[in-house]
Amino acid sequence: MSAHRSPAVARMTRARWIMTALVTVITATAVLVFGSVAASIDAHARQARADDQVERVAGGLARAIQHDDKQVLDLSTVIDDQLAKGSTAVVVAVKKPGEQWKQAHTYQRSLLPDDTQIATLATQTEDGADGVIYQGHRFAGTDITGRAVTVAGSPVFWNDWDNIVVILAGTEAMAGAGEHRTLVWELTIGGALLVLLSAAATFLLSGRSQRQALRLLDEHEQFLGDAAHELRTPLTTLKLLTESRPKPEEVQQTLAEARRLADRMARLVTGLLARARMQSGIAEPERTLLRLDQIAEAVAEEAADARIVVTAHPSVVVGDPQLLSLAIRNMLENGLTHGAVNRAAPVEVHVAEGRVSIRDHGPGVDPVMAASPFNRGAAGRTGRNGIGLALVAWVAQAHGGNASIEPAAGGGTIATLWLPPADITVGVPTPARP
Repeated sequence: MSAHRSPAVARMTRARWIMTALVTVITATAVLVFGSVAASIDAHARQARADDQVERVAGGLARAIQHDDKQVLDLSTVIDDQLAKGSTAVVVAVKKPGEQWKQAHTYQRSLLPDDTQIATLATQTEDGADGVIYQGHRFAGTDITGRAVTVAGSPVFWNDWDNIVVILAGTEAMAGAGEHRTLVWELTIGGALLVLLSAAATFLLSGRSQRQALRLLDEHEQFLGDAAHELRTPLTTLKLLTESRPKPEEVQQTLAEARRLADRMARLVTGLLARARMQSGIAEPERTLLRLDQIAEAVAEEAADARIVVTAHPSVVVGDPQLLSLAIRNMLENGLTHGAVNRAAPVEVHVAEGRVSIRDHGPGVDPVMAASPFNRGAAGRTGRNGIGLALVAWVAQAHGGNASIEPAAGGGTIATLWLPPADITVGVPTPARP
């Protein structure tokens, strides 16, 4: 693809980035929403678990507490209960009528609020129960270290004893807060990776989807550039001919030159259009059995140059006669142009076994072009960088063959077009040579 960034290519590139940005934003939004929902659901579930846990502990221990015959609170059943030995904090608050709350037993004290708040929660539990035993209440607050905790209180009353006991059980407001934080980090990192992968995939896929369009666009621009370049010289020459006011005796020669230039432009346009149509997939090369030697002889006869010497042997190939004529004509014009340094030297055309070789006796292969003589834009001693030889290479490749330019023994250049020989019995080409 051409390295030149035309406005159309720039627009497609910009569209690719915009598409990538939009998909990235949409993906990031979706990941953020779903991640937030997942984290919220997990947080609520853990909070509900913590609430259930403290209510179960407070209620269970409240039912286990009792006093003896001497009106002394018996805490042995509470202390030995498995509910009072787990991860849940426990405070047994006792109050005699008219006195302040006292803490008869504590467990995991750091998970509960300070003493003042404990007394307040016990009072609220007593007041909220309205004389109903075991009427639990749940509170939200902070422990003595500042952590958010949830506390459940359950009151105990006796008909034969004036003391009031409140069991307060507390734990972190969210069960497994560390696991929740880990989940949030996993969602954050995973979401970020998903967004990055989505952006990368979108960028790659959009580039892949645009590849064909960019190739067609590049070929279109190349076609226009080639046509403008190749037609500029004959059009300028034709304009000079029409403005030269030839003498009467020069009119026929001028008209012949004008016809030659018009024919050359027609061949150039035909070749460029054929290549553009076939590269874009609109058309396919014609596949028919033909005589390569006859095509070469016809092209040499059409050139009508006395320097051309043709040696042709019958050679049957499968191909497109129009494209092969174009390739041979370009090779011949190249030989005539570079062989012009010696007007007396012949330009030899040899056809045999699917090969067309054209030798000139010019200065030989230019070292500048030696590495890539068929590349479009290659320039040699003449300073020309046309596409004639590039079309030759393209025609050869389209027919499963190849083309070459190499120095000739004794000076000059040999340009060769090789095509796979045809299998006359079935009318299809044999496999290409390795």
